[in-house]
Amino acid sequence: MTTRRQARHIPTDDSAAFADLVRRHQGPVFGYLGRLGLSRADAEEVAQEAFVRVWRNAERFDPARASLTTWLFTIVRNLAMNALAQPQRRHHLPIEGVGDVADDGPDPEQATVLAERKRILRHALRRLPPADRSVLALSYFRELDLAAIARIEGCSEAAAKQRLYRARIALRRLLENRHE
Repeated sequence: MTTRRQARHIPTDDSAAFADLVRRHQGPVFGYLGRLGLSRADAEEVAQEAFVRVWRNAERFDPARASLTTWLFTIVRNLAMNALAQPQRRHHLPIEGVGDVADDGPDPEQATVLAERKRILRHALRRLPPADRSVLALSYFRELDLAAIARIEGCSEAAAKQRLYRARIALRRLLENRHE
């Protein structure tokens, strides 16, 4: 029988391996935090705290319960929701998408249309509650399945499915009614 300690895959005794873990996950973590509407400074603070908690609580990680990514994003989500709940902090969705990948790019006309669509989408997302932004970001940008989203959000798969459905409807309504 494998004990929790033996099954652990978080290298608390190897700082180089832990640095590699941070390197592999920092981009997705920052992308998620940016899509939730945290400022760059707040996202850096939340990400740093999340990685510190992973390091300090590595013995609590149980790969039989969830993947490392799911466990990390659960920590990140909880810290982000706490940060977003603080009224003294101003939150925004970044002008340029965090984690966007550059490529050869569209022609200038297409780029203008795409930039306007992104601006409209960011404005609509900004008007959604943080919990709705979270399920949408996990589903569409992280491309996680409902089971992983449910674990991160701390709810059942049925509840995650319902929350995602309602968030989509709310976003659609905001986009359709943006000129009213």
